[in-house]
Amino acid sequence: MSYLSFKPGPSQGDSGSRKRSTKPQGSVKKAFSQWILENHGQNLNKEVKRQRSLKKAMYTPTTDQATVGIIGGGFAGLYSGLILQSLGIECEVFEASDRVGGRIDTWYSTEYDPNDPDAAGLYGEVGGMRVPQFSADMLPVQHLTLAVNSVLKYNGMEDKMVKWRKFYYNSDVQRLRYNNMPAPITAAEAPLNSLNFGINEGGDLDMVWVTEVKPEKGDPYLPINMVLDKVNEKFLKKIDESFSEGFEYLMQFDHYSMWAYLTNVFTLGELGEYYDPAMGEKTDNLPYNVASYLETLNVGTGMYSVSFVEMVIAVYDWNGSKNTYDPKDPNIYMVTVNDGMQHFPDACRTVLNLEEGVRVEDGYWAQQIIGMIKGTNNAYGYSPPNLTPAAEPPKSVPKAEAKNPSPGTPSSPKQRVFMQHRVTSVDYDEKLFDGHGGMSLTIQRPFGEGLAVKSYPYAITTLPNGNYLNGQLKANFFDKLSFSKARAIRESNYMPSFKAFITFKSQFWAKLGERQDKGLGVGTSDRSNRQIVYPSYAYDAKGGVLQIYCWAQDAERMGALSDKERVNECLKGIAYLYPEVNVYDEFAGYDPERTTKTWFWDNHAGGGAFALFAPGQFKNLYPTLLTPEFNGCLNFAGECCSVHHGWIVGALDSAYNAVLNILEQMGAQDKIDQMKATWGELLAPDVSADEMFT
Repeated sequence: MSYLSFKPGPSQGDSGSRKRSTKPQGSVKKAFSQWILENHGQNLNKEVKRQRSLKKAMYTPTTDQATVGIIGGGFAGLYSGLILQSLGIECEVFEASDRVGGRIDTWYSTEYDPNDPDAAGLYGEVGGMRVPQFSADMLPVQHLTLAVNSVLKYNGMEDKMVKWRKFYYNSDVQRLRYNNMPAPITAAEAPLNSLNFGINEGGDLDMVWVTEVKPEKGDPYLPINMVLDKVNEKFLKKIDESFSEGFEYLMQFDHYSMWAYLTNVFTLGELGEYYDPAMGEKTDNLPYNVASYLETLNVGTGMYSVSFVEMVIAVYDWNGSKNTYDPKDPNIYMVTVNDGMQHFPDACRTVLNLEEGVRVEDGYWAQQIIGMIKGTNNAYGYSPPNLTPAAEPPKSVPKAEAKNPSPGTPSSPKQRVFMQHRVTSVDYDEKLFDGHGGMSLTIQRPFGEGLAVKSYPYAITTLPNGNYLNGQLKANFFDKLSFSKARAIRESNYMPSFKAFITFKSQFWAKLGERQDKGLGVGTSDRSNRQIVYPSYAYDAKGGVLQIYCWAQDAERMGALSDKERVNECLKGIAYLYPEVNVYDEFAGYDPERTTKTWFWDNHAGGGAFALFAPGQFKNLYPTLLTPEFNGCLNFAGECCSVHHGWIVGALDSAYNAVLNILEQMGAQDKIDQMKATWGELLAPDVSADEMFT
């Protein structure tokens, strides 16, 4: 899944310099995290060493007393709770809204009916919507579904189990149209098309950038479409050769935005074989108009203001969508949850509200069956049982061999997740728990139940940073945070996004593309609605839903409109890509306040859909976000506290890290060993932390 969708247009491809093995690749992003902490985490190292020297576990709570209070029922909060539950450590999760999942949220039409073939596809993903299938970085997401499914199965709750279906990311027939082109074209036609960006066609690019070149060897190309490969190439090559040296080189440019790097650092001479003297001197930087083209085709308006490092490392996330078992396989493999991503956090909540949760054997089997670790045959494989037929891996992917977990014993219910319980303030009290200190949470309960104050030896807060502005009279959410933590919360850059779901009477997009049995992928334009994400399901239904997706300045401007005005803009954008269709006649009708969603204004998201760091923030803010506060009593989690910004796995990694910090603070080595056996040995900053800080 991602909240973010770096759309590989004609200008973003594979530089050919990256290596793929016949087993899951190591985690580049975790190696990146390790490098940052080793080189810029001195304050983190010092503070965590000090906190762990206190060994607060001398206080032992009673068996039925919650040891950890968790703020937020998104994936970071749910995963923290599931890990603690599996270790026999009691916790309570407080969620302000009426559902769990946070920025994983499925929109269902008022006419949605899972039992009606014509209405079963009337849904779309407001938040995260896809997961790279074979990426070593992303496998913990699939692991979580399998571990949870195992518990649901022996509790007789098979109807709540999570299944993955194929997500179609791209196709040769997805449509593109820019700059008043006379008609849309397909993705297959795009690599050699100027898209009307040339100065002779009404655009602003010198024609040398968008004129076809036919080399003596190799395929024809447009020079403009080779720029990003050359921008990324030297960094990716160095990282492949040596993680530490590659990251050290990359981080020399951490203070640049993507836009600043393109227009102030990268030179025309670095284009190598793609350079043409008509572009300018080799020492010249890229023109403004070239940078604008790259931003327009690959992301969205204003999005190149984020960290250059973010954009380079993001390439690895998308390459994780390839078949890592077969370097010759060019296809992209992604999955999404069958019948809506909301089923995933709902399943997690169901298990958390049971007395007993995931066992070691459940988690260990799940690691083997997806290739997180080697199977019983001492080899990596991938054959999870919760794939629908379309999501089955290609034949080049070996099947996993694993010992199935034994049937478990059905569990009695036990509430740990409390809905519509909004935490409004969190206070440290050094006198709590026999002088060992703890956190007091002020909780606004559902209407009529009033406020409650609950205290815990430890707390994990998982809210988006914008939600720490509580809007309460006089009382702050936090008081007496360290200077560095307060600054990190205030400064961490979040990216706004916008989504809308437009329902039509017929699936004209599939019929025109003759792809009724396959996914179309994503259509793109330079209109403010930016992307049309075609559904990967319900091809046999009469009608269907087109999903609109954009970010950054485009999202802010779409979000500033009224709900009906947003729909009108979306319809115009769809009509632009389908001029031969009377889109307005096909439109199924406006559904007030349920047709669109803008994360920028969402009161639970707190000002953005996902973190996307600005220049310098990896070095200066990331280690601080990981640092516990108040002698280790308060830990922070959420995708912002990770290097996987915009992905579910970022929330999971950060939750693992927070729980590990608590266990280290407790001196509970037996629990740490159990966590590793059940949930895997995650890398930096997680497991490496006990090596760095002890």
